[in-house]
Amino acid sequence: MKNDLVALEDQNIGIASAQSSPDEPCGFDSQVANSPYQRILAKAESQHRLISVHWELTYRCNQRCSHCYLDVLPPDACVPEELTTEECLNIIDQIADEGALYLSLSGGEALIRRDFFQIAEYARFRGLSLSILTNGTLIRPDTADRIAALHPLRVSMSLYGASAAIHEHITRIPGSYAKTIRAFHLLHERGVRTVAKTPLMQENVYEFYALREQAERLGAQFQYDITITTKNDGGRGPLQHRMTDEQLLWFFRRELDPRPWISPRPNGRDRRFCSLGGLACVIRPNGDVSPCINIRVRVGNLRQASLREIWHEQPIWRELHGLTLTRLPKCASCDLQWYCTRCHGLALVEDGDLFACSTEARRQAALRRQVLREKGVIDNEAATPWSNWSGASSTAKSTCL
Repeated sequence: MKNDLVALEDQNIGIASAQSSPDEPCGFDSQVANSPYQRILAKAESQHRLISVHWELTYRCNQRCSHCYLDVLPPDACVPEELTTEECLNIIDQIADEGALYLSLSGGEALIRRDFFQIAEYARFRGLSLSILTNGTLIRPDTADRIAALHPLRVSMSLYGASAAIHEHITRIPGSYAKTIRAFHLLHERGVRTVAKTPLMQENVYEFYALREQAERLGAQFQYDITITTKNDGGRGPLQHRMTDEQLLWFFRRELDPRPWISPRPNGRDRRFCSLGGLACVIRPNGDVSPCINIRVRVGNLRQASLREIWHEQPIWRELHGLTLTRLPKCASCDLQWYCTRCHGLALVEDGDLFACSTEARRQAALRRQVLREKGVIDNEAATPWSNWSGASSTAKSTCL
C-alpha cells in the first residue's frame, strides 16, 4: 500500500512539473485536486495520519544567504544540541512505525553532517520516500553516486540567479554558483530528479524567464516562491529582498493564471487555507517538533517524548487543523479573501497573532485582484471571483492560454 501511494505521488509530481510553480491558492492545484492521490490525502488528513516529515538536520551551513530565515552557524561549529546519529536512527524508526510515507532532509546544509548518508540510507531501508534539500555545493561525483543510490523522490537545490553575479550576491560565497550548477549536471547524468527552487526577490525577479529556461537546460523542474519571510525570531532583515508592489505587478501581469482564482472553491464556515496540523510536522536539529516551517511553536521534543505521543496526544494539532474561516474573523469579512494565499505562520511571526490578518498576504491579494481586473476576468461588482465568469468567454480563453 505504501509503495502504491508513493507511485501515485510520483504521478502527481509529473502533473505539477509540467509547469512552473503557478501562483495558486494554498494547497490548490486545479489539475490534481480530484486525483486519487489527493483523495487519499484528504482521507488521511481527516484521520490525523502522519504522512510527511520535514527534518532540519542541522543549522550549520557553508553559505550565508542574506534572505535566509535561519540564523545559520559555520560549517565547523560545535553544536552539542544536535541529535546524535543514534538518536536520528531511532527517530527514523519512529517515523516509519507511525506509517509516514515521506521524509525531507534539509538544513542549514544537510550534507554538512558527516553521518548524512548513514541517516539517509537508513530512512530508505525503513521504506521512507526521501527528498533532499541542499544548496548543492558539496555534491561531487562520488557524492552524486551515493545520492543516486538512494533513489530519492527528488533533490531540490536553491538557484537564486541565472548568473553568478546575482546568485552569489545572495549566497555571499564566491564560486557557489558554479558548484551548484555542477551538482545539477552530476545528478541529472545519474538519472536523479532535480528541482531548481527560486525565491523571487528584488534582485532576481526580472531574471524569471532566464531562470526558468536555465532550469530546463539543467533538466530540472522549476519552482518559485513569491514570499520572503522574516527570521525565525521575527528579525526583519530578509524583508529587504521582498518584491516591491511594482515588481509583483510586473510578475502577475505576465504569469498569473486566472483559472485557479475563478474556479469555485469551498465557501462557508468550514473553509480552511491549508492542511496545517493534519498531515505533517517538522523536526528541528535538537529534536523539537513543530507544526510547520513557519510556525516554530514547540509541540514536544523527541528526547523527552516519543513521536507517537507528540503526534497523537498534544491538543495543538486539532486546534491548528481547526483554523477555519469562522475562527479568523478578519479574514471572514475581508473582501480580498478569494485572492489570498494566507499563511498562518506568517501572520504569527510577522504580525504577532495567528488569528490576525497577514499584512503580506493582504498586499499580494490586493495586487492579484488588480491584475485579474486588468485581464478582464473579474469586475468591480462581482461578489466572488467566479460570479461573472463564463468558461466559454473569449476573454477566458485569451487570458488562460
